[in-house]
Amino acid sequence: HCEAGAALDIDYRLFREVDPTHRGLLRVEAAGGAQPVVLSLDPSAGPVSLAWPGSQDAADTATRPDGSFFRDGIHHILIGYDHILFLICLLLPAVLRRRGGGWEPVLAWREAVWPMLGIVTMFTIAHSITLALAGLKIVTISPRIIEPGIAITIMLAAIDNIHPVLRGRRKLFSFLFGLIHGFGFAGALAELELPLRDFVIALLQFNLGVEAGQLMVVAVVLVVLLALRNWQRYPVLVLRGGSALAVLVAAIWLGERVLDVKVLPFA
Repeated sequence: HCEAGAALDIDYRLFREVDPTHRGLLRVEAAGGAQPVVLSLDPSAGPVSLAWPGSQDAADTATRPDGSFFRDGIHHILIGYDHILFLICLLLPAVLRRRGGGWEPVLAWREAVWPMLGIVTMFTIAHSITLALAGLKIVTISPRIIEPGIAITIMLAAIDNIHPVLRGRRKLFSFLFGLIHGFGFAGALAELELPLRDFVIALLQFNLGVEAGQLMVVAVVLVVLLALRNWQRYPVLVLRGGSALAVLVAAIWLGERVLDVKVLPFA
C-alpha cells in the first residue's frame, strides 16, 4: 500500500508519429465517491500534471475549468475537412445574387454577410442540438450512417450551387444538414461518462470551441470571396468549378465511408 501523491505527471505520446492531430481523453476516478477528473491529452504538447480525484487540487480544478475542451472544439473543426468543405459550399454563392437567370456580384459586403449569418446560425443551432443529444446518449446513431450522411450533405450543398436543387430553401436545409453534422461532432465526448454537471460543462466548452473555430473559417473564407466577387470568371471558375470539385471530393469520401477503404490522404 502506498500513499498517493498530490498529482500525476503524464507525458502522452501515443501515436504521435502516426496521427499527431488526435486527442486522448483521460478519465481518472477514485473510490469514496470523489468526482472523476478528466483531461484532454495532446500527443505533441509535452508532459502535463493531473490532480488525483478527491484531492484539494482536483476540487479546485473542478471549479476552475482549464478550457481544454474549448481548445479541443476549435481543433476539432479545424481538422474536420468535411465540415470545412460543407461551410465553403455554403459560402461560395454568398457574394453573388441571381439576376435574370445569371449571377452578378453583390454591391456591398452587408448583402453577403447578413444572409450568410442566417444560414450559419441555422447550421449552428442544429448541430448544437444533436451534439447535446448524442453526447448525453439520448439519441445514438452509428458513425457508419452519420459519416456517409455528412458526405451526402456536402454533395447536395455543392450541387445546389450549380443547379438549385434545394429551391432557395438553404436556411431550412442548413438546419437539417446541421443535425447530421452534430452527430459527427459528438464522438469526441460521448464516451466520457462524466457526472451530468461536469459533462454539461465539458459539452458547453467543446461546443463553444466548435463555434469559435467555425467563425474563424467563415470569416477568412468570406473575406477572400468578397475580394474575388467582381472577377468576371468568378461564377464559372470559383462557384461552379469549386462546387464541382467539392462534389467529386464528397463522392470519394462517400465511397470511402461506405466501403471502408482509404483513397484520399485527408478525410
